[in-house]
Amino acid sequence: MNYSEFRKTYLTPFGKTSHVWSKEGYIVWRLGTGGNVELLHIRSFQKGKGIGRRLVIAMLMELKKSPPYYSVYGFTRVANEGAVKFYKALGFHVEITDAPYKKGEAVLFSQSYNKLLRNLR
Repeated sequence: MNYSEFRKTYLTPFGKTSHVWSKEGYIVWRLGTGGNVELLHIRSFQKGKGIGRRLVIAMLMELKKSPPYYSVYGFTRVANEGAVKFYKALGFHVEITDAPYKKGEAVLFSQSYNKLLRNLR
């Protein structure tokens, strides 16, 4: 995927977003209400090399430039067991919810911004 395709697919449909893009992968987020940050997309081009963790840290460092933030959250599909394991390993709380996907249950992952910042340094 090139940067132009990335922008068209993962940035434009979500309105005002922020992101980190690198040759290793990307992470996309947006600011929500109440000082919450919604993690929309994260992708590592090579699995198992710590790239996803580094992308989350890069996002936190970008957010650190203009705090305060309360939490970071997002959703993934229940069937995406690798993602659920990834978010648990980073210290996110995960719980099954019947929203937001119309085709079944999802996993909500969330954690306080400050706790993530402390734990992922």
